[in-house]
Amino acid sequence: MFKFLSYLLLLIITIEFFLYILVNFLKKDFQWIITRKDEFPFKSDKELKKFFKNSYNKITGWDRKKNTQGFEILNQKKTYFNITNKGFRNTPLKKKKSLISVFGDSYAFCRYVNDNYTWEANLEKKMNSCVKNYGVGNFGLDQSFLKYKKMYLPKVTKLIIFAFVPETIVRINSYWKHYSEFGNKFGFKPFFKLKKNKLILKKNILYKNIRLNILKNKISKIKKEDIFYEKRFRYYMFKFPYIFSYLKSITRNNTIFFNIFLFKTLKLLNVKKHKKFYLKAYNRIIKDNIYDANKMYHDEYFSNHLKKMMITIDRSVKDKNKKCIFLILPQLHDISFIKTKNRYYNTFFNQQSFKNKLNILDTTKYFLIEKKLSKLYLEDNYGGHLSKKGNKFVAKHLYKYIINKKLL
Repeated sequence: MFKFLSYLLLLIITIEFFLYILVNFLKKDFQWIITRKDEFPFKSDKELKKFFKNSYNKITGWDRKKNTQGFEILNQKKTYFNITNKGFRNTPLKKKKSLISVFGDSYAFCRYVNDNYTWEANLEKKMNSCVKNYGVGNFGLDQSFLKYKKMYLPKVTKLIIFAFVPETIVRINSYWKHYSEFGNKFGFKPFFKLKKNKLILKKNILYKNIRLNILKNKISKIKKEDIFYEKRFRYYMFKFPYIFSYLKSITRNNTIFFNIFLFKTLKLLNVKKHKKFYLKAYNRIIKDNIYDANKMYHDEYFSNHLKKMMITIDRSVKDKNKKCIFLILPQLHDISFIKTKNRYYNTFFNQQSFKNKLNILDTTKYFLIEKKLSKLYLEDNYGGHLSKKGNKFVAKHLYKYIINKKLL
């Protein structure tokens, strides 16, 4: 018996040591494998200085800088974007009067298409007036609202559109994106906490030129406020015993470890198709995140939180004698999820009592019946952004909604 226990203990120690080596080997190429080292992932003050220069915004966490331009590459195709001196994305009719301003995430900004192919650019052709696009990648509805509040919009602007993906229910509960999107270490942001049916603003803890030692002391506050520290970050963190950490999410870890190991091996051997294995691992992360977001819509606190935020935003817009539309744009994985599951976010946005109070256009119903769905999306690392045709598709349905509701 003693001999058997000794062999068993030796086996456990061997597996534990092997997993420790494997985790630290694989995590170098895959930010979603995390250990205790990722509790505070900063190495020097220089990292923060670069972020402050390029992206930092005190009110929203990050933002697009005025008078800047850039490009992105997807499937070996380069697309360009330009931000005007007024802070909105360049558009063909920018010199015409603007009746509509748009705030939102990357689906509002329209990643991976040129300036003249966004859904805003398509919409303004139909309206024959400028549609200003203030979208910012990875924004939650809370950040879009805070950006709207700090903007000066002329009286001629009559309609405000808040466009976002359903995953915003996760983003509005995040204080540091690193806890919900591992590796997004510069993603410090403000958020509204729901307390006694009131939204309490928790301001961004990051301020310009903060030193790492001070930031490290502030992290404890974020851990208490950000639900994803325990719910996601610590849950998926690899720590002693590594065996238990692995087994706790065995199917997820099997997919990630197998594909990232193949990715690294084939990369070393100069095999061209090595990237597809990385994408398989990353797709597992995206699918898990979409699933978690959909579950949150059926939780009373989180659903009430989002509902309260939307009602608050609508009132704020109306107080300035403007009208408001909430435009829900599904990610490609959302559509896939809906086709295989019964419970999803659509039931939340289509509550009749809710829709009677607010102007909500959930475009999911249009995407679900579209036969050539693959032509409306680009297959990318972030859940499938809209293609040129996808943006045109959104503009068509949004225009009909605006006209039918007589919002302009």
